[in-house]
Amino acid sequence: MKVKIIFAAVWLIFVFSIQGICLAETRGKDSINIQIPKEPGWKAPSYRGWELISVPGLISTYYDLNLDGTLDYMVIRKMLRKTAADKMSIKEAIESAKYDGLTLYISKPVIYFTSKFPLFYCIGLDYRKNCDNMWVDVEEDGLNGNEAHYTLSTQIPGVR
Repeated sequence: MKVKIIFAAVWLIFVFSIQGICLAETRGKDSINIQIPKEPGWKAPSYRGWELISVPGLISTYYDLNLDGTLDYMVIRKMLRKTAADKMSIKEAIESAKYDGLTLYISKPVIYFTSKFPLFYCIGLDYRKNCDNMWVDVEEDGLNGNEAHYTLSTQIPGVR
């Protein structure tokens, strides 16, 4: 029993230290001087839709900022909860989202409630919707300068 507890503790320490290294690598690496645009919203002419992405629990919203017919901006939010549309009316969902300070995505038969502000901002998309430049806002508090450039290719010193 003690071996299992020790193993679990070591595993948790390992996971959290890797996560800390990854976050430390993204912070302060904002060598790309690109201004992250404010999200236009679904009423803007640049809005092109949303979808559940292959990473469970995330919803992406797409925009064509320069209106040239190709997607060039994407934001990704965390899904916080979902409910069946037959159990809650659209009006009730809107009231609930306003009360909780959430964003609402409706796709009958499911209503999705997400964070108010995005977790990721992406500028420049290819035809597969992969990002050229991505930023993470760990605090999900909107565009205020604490966003960090995010890349999976950042090398961690001492790791091969």
